[in-house]
Amino acid sequence: MAVTIDLSRRLPIGFQSFADLRQKGCLYVDKTDYVYLLAHSSKAYFLARPRRFGKSLFANTLKAYFEGRKECFKNLIIDSLEKDWIKYPLAYFDFVDGDYSKPSMLIDKITFMLYCFEKENDIIFDESIFNNITYDKDENPYAKRLAIRFTYDMQAVYKKTGLQTVIIVDEYDNPLITSENLTESKKIHRGFFSVLKSADEYIRFVFVTGVTKFAKTSIFSGLNQPEDITDNENFSAICGITHEELIANFTPEIEKLAKHEGFTFDECAAELKHWYDGYLFHENGGKVFNPVSLLRAFSGLDFQNYWYETGNPEMLMKRIHSTYYDFKRFEDDMDFPKDDLKTFKNDEHNTDLVPLLYYTGYLTIKSYDRNTRTYILGFPNNEIKLSFLQGLINEFYRAPDSITGFVYADFLRDFRKGGIDSLMERFQALYSTLPYANDNNEKYLERDFHNVIFLVFTICGQFALSEAHFSKGRADAVAASDNYIYIFEFKMDQDPQIALDQINEKDYAGRFKKDSRKIFKIGVNFSSKEKNISEWKAEE
Repeated sequence: MAVTIDLSRRLPIGFQSFADLRQKGCLYVDKTDYVYLLAHSSKAYFLARPRRFGKSLFANTLKAYFEGRKECFKNLIIDSLEKDWIKYPLAYFDFVDGDYSKPSMLIDKITFMLYCFEKENDIIFDESIFNNITYDKDENPYAKRLAIRFTYDMQAVYKKTGLQTVIIVDEYDNPLITSENLTESKKIHRGFFSVLKSADEYIRFVFVTGVTKFAKTSIFSGLNQPEDITDNENFSAICGITHEELIANFTPEIEKLAKHEGFTFDECAAELKHWYDGYLFHENGGKVFNPVSLLRAFSGLDFQNYWYETGNPEMLMKRIHSTYYDFKRFEDDMDFPKDDLKTFKNDEHNTDLVPLLYYTGYLTIKSYDRNTRTYILGFPNNEIKLSFLQGLINEFYRAPDSITGFVYADFLRDFRKGGIDSLMERFQALYSTLPYANDNNEKYLERDFHNVIFLVFTICGQFALSEAHFSKGRADAVAASDNYIYIFEFKMDQDPQIALDQINEKDYAGRFKKDSRKIFKIGVNFSSKEKNISEWKAEE
């Protein structure tokens, strides 16, 4: 079927430049009231949001505003608010892309961006100023030289124009996340960005974005650190698209997608909500959609897992690889202290994954208990749940030399047709590829065994309950397809008949007696020696 392209409804996919987006006539969800509020309130801000959430576009919108580009803001909210459009000297540090694996690469990038600032403002830096510098043993000398150079530049432009400098730092933490020498990269970061304190009198405005706060970086220490608006109720919808903004800006796109999928308008809106909505950044704020995934659903006329295509954040996967984590915790929402989430700073020695999962976008606020100041956190939507679980089994559990990732369709086919032997043989094949975290620790080996079972069931979209609660005990896993119900009990280094007997003795199947589907009870043994499923017994 031919698809009609409406050029008057151009979606802003792939645009990071606000000016370019406006000049090309793209659809734009107006966030300029936030620009005005920030510019006329405090002086320095930090905003953390997950990747692919519109941080760069908002940072670039601020850039266009402080460059005095009034024409870009015609007919937007700020157009009726701002009376004085001033072009400020602007230093834009863009760390979104680039290779920062070596600390020297970070030095090179900062050097280049300072050169651009000097060229834009017709500044010639006098390098003789370095002649009498002394260095502390914990300092990176190159970073200190760059900080001095930037301070000199801001002083020079202030003397020339009488204007303070605007500093925008986009994805400040990317060079730290991707560095192979985090300690040295932190020194560079700390040394250079110390100018936010030392040159305060020459700075008009600072806006810093990232995914998390990193510990031991100068941006987040001292008395004049940026105001953190990450969990500020007033800015909870600064990135992302609210339901009201969705309807106000994209009704034709919803109608087009609904027609393509055979939905009513309301059914299509509900499906979009199921897939891409649910992010909440303050308990009293409004929920927002992931903007990138939402726009791609409109463009592709399909409900897909667009988040997963970009891969899981590298720092998250590194942390998962270095810790022993029980993924069955994600079966239900989990509680976490609000204060601990608010004060969290990323540190390679922090073994608690929950805050990192929140800031990288895999968990969000579901509810809040004011009496205990505790958040209930969970997956925001279907896309993120599938992205996380499928990413785990593809990246964490596959063998290093594996060519292809986990193919859930093969397991799903066995679930649907009741092929128990085929299903268990497929599990055996999967376990044979696993690089076990700790070969000498039976506790962790057993947990890896259970994790794989849980992930497979959940990814397959089955009704999967790890350690499902029953009146007489717990079944390790229950899965259901249209025609079959599977009740599993897993043991390590035991006769699978013992597991099967437990299913019967505890009457785990009792709750399904009135169900018309065929019930399979399956006892499974996992051999710690073979590191694989060795035997199973099943009965109807």
